[in-house]
Amino acid sequence: MVDITAHELLSVQDRVRDEVRASPSFEVAAQRYVQEIHAAFSGEIALARMFMTIPFDDLPEDLRRSAWKVVEGQALAAQIKPTTPVLTLLGSHGAEAEWCDRKASRGHAAIPLCSHSFVDSIPMVARMLQEMGVDLGLKLDTERYVKNVLGVGWVGLFYVEDARSARDTKGRRVIPAAEFVDRHNIRTVFGLGKVYANGAITAFIAFSTKVIPRAKVELLVPTVNLFKASTNELVQSKRYFTPGDGMGPA
Repeated sequence: MVDITAHELLSVQDRVRDEVRASPSFEVAAQRYVQEIHAAFSGEIALARMFMTIPFDDLPEDLRRSAWKVVEGQALAAQIKPTTPVLTLLGSHGAEAEWCDRKASRGHAAIPLCSHSFVDSIPMVARMLQEMGVDLGLKLDTERYVKNVLGVGWVGLFYVEDARSARDTKGRRVIPAAEFVDRHNIRTVFGLGKVYANGAITAFIAFSTKVIPRAKVELLVPTVNLFKASTNELVQSKRYFTPGDGMGPA
């Protein structure tokens, strides 16, 4: 990514377009997108993931259970409502075999954005949403918020130059998984977000083994624009999961 040429970037965009536009569901599109990005920059990106905010009521039963588990013991269960946006992992690909299946994820499969305080307790998610310009008042399920605050052409950018040293305003590590960062030599972590007309937000997150300048990350914006354009219909028709294969981790 650091040394990508204009021609190489166009090739990546073409592959993303070709792979994503024929997808039967959003999860298939998300998986194809992260696979293409990881393949294009496999020497630099250790792990690539795609998340999307999906209303709790639209999740399959197993992912609802995953969402409940995230907040159990924190007296937050009552705050989860049918329309609560849940940050749901729909695509995952990386250097380790277990990273290539979203169903193998533990703890990140479904994160309910049920309150400002709860989101703020998860440093990376809080920083990502804040840097992308998303209101932690969590008005994510309203069309008015999307049109008047974010706008349909919005692109959110999350950028952590060095995961080893980055801290938030409370002194917490922005990327709290210190063992993961050290073991896999993670440096720059970045994300790109898009919003759909119904208020759904999708976020691509990448964990790089090199320090990548912010300007280089911005070169990937056209790929997430293509991704959104190719998945608009899937989102509007709520084809988030492939029939018979929408099961997430327990």
